[in-house]
Amino acid sequence: MLPPGMRRPVELAYLLARAADTVADRGELPADRRREGLARLRRALATGEPPRGLPVPHLAGGEPTAEAERHLLDRLPALYGRLAALEPADRADVTAVCDRLLATMESELEFFAAATPEHVVALPDAAALMAYTDGIAGCVGTFWTALCDRHAVALPPARRRVLAIEGRRYGRGLQLVNVLRDIVEDARRGRVYLPGDELREAGIDPASLAAGEGGPALARVAARWRSRSRRGLRAGLVYASRLPVRPLGVRIATALPAAIGLETLALLEGARGAFAEPVRIGRQRLRRTIVRSVLACLAPGGPRRLAARGRAPV
Repeated sequence: MLPPGMRRPVELAYLLARAADTVADRGELPADRRREGLARLRRALATGEPPRGLPVPHLAGGEPTAEAERHLLDRLPALYGRLAALEPADRADVTAVCDRLLATMESELEFFAAATPEHVVALPDAAALMAYTDGIAGCVGTFWTALCDRHAVALPPARRRVLAIEGRRYGRGLQLVNVLRDIVEDARRGRVYLPGDELREAGIDPASLAAGEGGPALARVAARWRSRSRRGLRAGLVYASRLPVRPLGVRIATALPAAIGLETLALLEGARGAFAEPVRIGRQRLRRTIVRSVLACLAPGGPRRLAARGRAPV
């Protein structure tokens, strides 16, 4: 959907970030080995030289993505070659956003270094959760704004500043959807991203989340963060409304993740505190969301109307 000039840096940044995520998620390796892999990727961004000695995904165990992940890591020299060939401004933006993502992944691994299914570790407070969501997704809002300005529509400085702020809020809102959807699954890995102080104040031991426990108290904590996530997603739809209708693909690509995120939050709210299994949007509901988003983007203020839908469960 994106114009070619915008598509190239977006897809390259995604692939580099996906490679980093592959290194960070090699759960069979010690955390320090994975942190070293991320450090090698960061040094490669700074020097332009492809990284060497990265952890390689094991094909044993039937992991469905292991072969594709290994292929991606094998292709890193070509990806770094493509990075070097970008226009200087695009190269600087791709390098900056990937470095921020990598730095956040390193910090995440360091914080959760001792986390295991038997030893659950929680982020300490709301500030830590917001810093994490900003480093793993909020920074993408700034990246997206720079590319929109350069390749889709020239933005007046004041509007660009507003969009950069809304973009950061949008990214944080999207990442909070992942946090809220995967509460139990993450806890079973020993990681709790909801603020530990809020959980304990509600009478919840973070370790109990691995068993799907928490009941109404957890539902109340989660509801506060759903509200914050929803505000971030609505900021993303307002962001899309501030973009011109043409090029339409940029508007759609901007609005669609927010619309899907709002549907996910509605499903989470409808689960009424049943956290044992992550919710998933069915194909039919996903198709409806895509069609509704595309139609909304055809009208100048259409994405704002999608934002209004997000004020209450769908």
